[in-house]
Amino acid sequence: MKKSILLFSFGFCTILSAQTSPPVIKKPLTTSSGLKINSRKGTLIEKKIYNLAKFKTLDIQKIVTKDMSDQTAESVLGIIYEYETFDNTSKKTLTIEKAELSKLIQSLQTLEQKENEGKPDQEVKYKFLTLNNIEFGGIYNEKLKSWINYIKIPSTLYNQSLNEFSKDELKELIKILKNAEQNL
Repeated sequence: MKKSILLFSFGFCTILSAQTSPPVIKKPLTTSSGLKINSRKGTLIEKKIYNLAKFKTLDIQKIVTKDMSDQTAESVLGIIYEYETFDNTSKKTLTIEKAELSKLIQSLQTLEQKENEGKPDQEVKYKFLTLNNIEFGGIYNEKLKSWINYIKIPSTLYNQSLNEFSKDELKELIKILKNAEQNL
């Protein structure tokens, strides 16, 4: 009797677990024109990547996605970086659209102007946060009497990639981003 009840309950649980639906992607990758790449079924999507520049440990690329059914294409700026955990090395791509890229360039140019105005008498911080949570910023360190510029990229929940760079490298980054904006 006990064996038949156990066998029945085991069979019942097996049937219930087999009936569950597959996981659903809650936030598919959506581009500015509404092209949802992850949710497009029955459509061939073409992706082309063009390397534009390398800044510190980041690769700057132009990414073009094209829906082959209606020939609509969209290009974005991709920032590719590597991050490492104890037993795994991974690459991740974060994108910036053209409208957001122009705002980023303006913000970095403003930061460059603030650095050229002279040394403030107290600690000052500036930051620009993109839609993909990439943080660009600058801090005037009063103790060191110098500016520290940085890019903070979210990689995992507990780990963030931080790239610090100098005033001259800020000029180089602005030049790279302006070139990328023209290519988009």
